[in-house]
Amino acid sequence: MWKMYSLTKVPAITRRTFSHVCSTLMLCMLTSMSGNLLAAEVQFELAEPQWQFLLENYPLHETEATLDSSESEFASVIQPLLSAGDHEAVVEAFNNRDISEDSTALRLLRGQVLLNLRRTVEAESALQSALELMPDLAMAHRSLSMVYLVSEQYEKARLHLTRSIELGVKDAQLYGQLAFANLELGNAASAIAGYQMATFMAPENNQWRQGLLYALINSHAYDQAQGLLEEMIQSDPDNKDLWLQRSQIALNQEREMQALSSMEQAIALGEVAPANLVIASQLHIQIGSPTRAVSLLAENMIALMESDPGSGAETIDQIGAWLAGQENWEGLDRLMSSLSDSDVSLPDRMASRFDVYRAQVALSRDALQDANEQLQEALMRDPANGEALLTLASVLRDQDRANAALSYYVRAEALPMFKERAMIGRAQLEIDRQNYEEALRVLRQIVRSSPNRADIMANIRSLESLVRNRS
Repeated sequence: MWKMYSLTKVPAITRRTFSHVCSTLMLCMLTSMSGNLLAAEVQFELAEPQWQFLLENYPLHETEATLDSSESEFASVIQPLLSAGDHEAVVEAFNNRDISEDSTALRLLRGQVLLNLRRTVEAESALQSALELMPDLAMAHRSLSMVYLVSEQYEKARLHLTRSIELGVKDAQLYGQLAFANLELGNAASAIAGYQMATFMAPENNQWRQGLLYALINSHAYDQAQGLLEEMIQSDPDNKDLWLQRSQIALNQEREMQALSSMEQAIALGEVAPANLVIASQLHIQIGSPTRAVSLLAENMIALMESDPGSGAETIDQIGAWLAGQENWEGLDRLMSSLSDSDVSLPDRMASRFDVYRAQVALSRDALQDANEQLQEALMRDPANGEALLTLASVLRDQDRANAALSYYVRAEALPMFKERAMIGRAQLEIDRQNYEEALRVLRQIVRSSPNRADIMANIRSLESLVRNRS
């Protein structure tokens, strides 16, 4: 049975999980004369798609943390380390101090440096301690939100992002990050509003448009998503990910031709993810272009089977069955040849199914000996392969080896899924041998199990008439 997969299952298109590719704690300025500690800018990238989350410098006067005068000497020690990006050395310096004796400003800086080093548990503790001294310190809330975004604690991240807005921080990064958290929490409508605000505040930042696109797709606002996506493609026509998303939206709206054309454009731009190539091949089968479907699979067989042997083999099996049903022997032959060339190890049950396809190709060329050998191989791998039993029985029947054929029909009858087909084959065998009474007995048995088989009833009446005329 042909099965169409949803593009939404393809990780390369829809996954939004954090990938902590890089983070950079930008220069933290310590001004000893004023005693002000300006919050550090921390940059994170989010992959698939790649986002950049920044922690902007927005010290607010009413919530600004300052160094104590006694901390100036320590500040002068860590300033060059921060400038050099030696954050491990900064942490080592902090470890020689008791955090309970530090000012809010130093606690905040300690937390930000630890955050940059991915030491999120320690960063959380330091930032929480800063909030104990100054509950309305906006940058501590912003930094904590980054800790929770990194550790995928989106409820907590949303809490601190919202508090930052209440304290007066209103930048595109904040709204974009809040939208991201809402999207991860399943609140697509809220995410749309947040991404729209981020896009309004920073229209040159394409990642917010990307986030808005995901939010629209997740809220099933496909028409709006389509309009936004067309604008993005117009600005960046060589971005294959945009074409993949266009294909996704088209699939969601059951517009297979547009989905396929978009997918082919992505492939032309370098898309090689096996799962996406499988979807393209399935779409080609669905719209009636099997040659291209086979080409996509054959040319990428090794990658397909190595990425996920189980799923890859299932896909080849499904398309192989469809090709066999359409008697597209050339396509089936190419598919099986490329599978053999991939030299992948398969479970016996699946390998047995592919042996049957190879036998069917051989039969299409009247290569009976090759077909027989393939079918015997199939049954050695999987004695319960009903398709192999029936095909071999049919081959033997055509070779007038009735007794041998009968044994395979009987074996196939023991398999519930193949019982009726096996009984029909056995009845035909008895008709070939002019054993009409036995053929009638078998056919009547089929009708008792399947009373709606009008075709079998017609055959029974014809045979009964033939028997009467003979007598």
